Amino acid sequence: MTPFLRKVTEFLRQYPEGVKLVRRVSTEDELEPPDEEGGFEGAMLVAEPNRKEFGTFPIPSADSATQFTHFIDGIQHSHLMYYQQTEQGFMPVVYGYVSVGLLERRERQLHPVRIESEEALYLPLKAFDAARFKRHGITVHDTLEEREIADTPFSTMLVRAAATVARVRDQLEHRVALEWIESQSPDGSDWLVVDGSIADLMSSLKQRRLTRVIGVSKSHRTGYLPLNWMAQVLSMPAGYRSSVFRPQRGKVADVYSWYLRLRWREGASPTYGLVRVEMPVMTEPEETQEWADRLSAWLLQETSPLSLPDPRYDRLLYPFRMCEQHLRSRAPSEAVMRTAIERVSIAV
Repeated sequence: MTPFLRKVTEFLRQYPEGVKLVRRVSTEDELEPPDEEGGFEGAMLVAEPNRKEFGTFPIPSADSATQFTHFIDGIQHSHLMYYQQTEQGFMPVVYGYVSVGLLERRERQLHPVRIESEEALYLPLKAFDAARFKRHGITVHDTLEEREIADTPFSTMLVRAAATVARVRDQLEHRVALEWIESQSPDGSDWLVVDGSIADLMSSLKQRRLTRVIGVSKSHRTGYLPLNWMAQVLSMPAGYRSSVFRPQRGKVADVYSWYLRLRWREGASPTYGLVRVEMPVMTEPEETQEWADRLSAWLLQETSPLSLPDPRYDRLLYPFRMCEQHLRSRAPSEAVMRTAIERVSIAV
């Protein structure tokens, strides 16, 4: 049992009133983290030399081995631990674990150089006595505004809890990446690859400068391109990329972006092997094509070996798989959390 879960069990023993421990989770109560993207936004085409219209293009052969040296990825777990009868009704309390790892490549081997993790309870805090949790040293994250509590169904509360866990993980990844960027010297040669978008990360930088970091998104629920442009993307062979564009989500992002097909096989989904790449707006317009081709060629090198048996192997870069495996080996299992619940039930 982790020190955090020990604090929670002691807390529940001291305050058992109205607590209903969850030993069996219904399929209605499963906590699936929401996708990082969703909806439809827009894009502004970025000019490339001799290319005036949107299109797809083969990636030239790399003139050097991949120069990516660092990789950031994270994991998260969410479990409905208990629910409690309050004046506002039944309120779910979710146990959430998030962890982020920074891996460094040295002599062709990947080594973890920084691991950050957090255990916490996720709940509609306005329905509880927040001071009690604080006195017991229990980290909590609020999942609902006070005005939402009375009108939010139990199942929706669970979705909001899972979304809050995902947001805390994103914030942790953001902080680790930002600190890495700030630690780099202007004349350095290290490159960082982040799992997901880096648009928010770039807007957080205190000053614009050469930033050797890119983001790789595996999810495609958000549409940025007109349907006729996206049709070209979905028809790309392996080793091709799309034209470069600037995503617009309310405002024009501080990144250039393009789609890249890492691999393909007949009969697959149109998004098989497809990722969306982001890089900072740090180059002159005439250099955009050169950078997009170079970074794409490096990413294609990062697909070997395959990330099997992960079901996302077609889009999951091997260094990200190694990072996730390392984080999972350190994470408390669901059995550990269930053991904590059983210890509470024996005592109360």
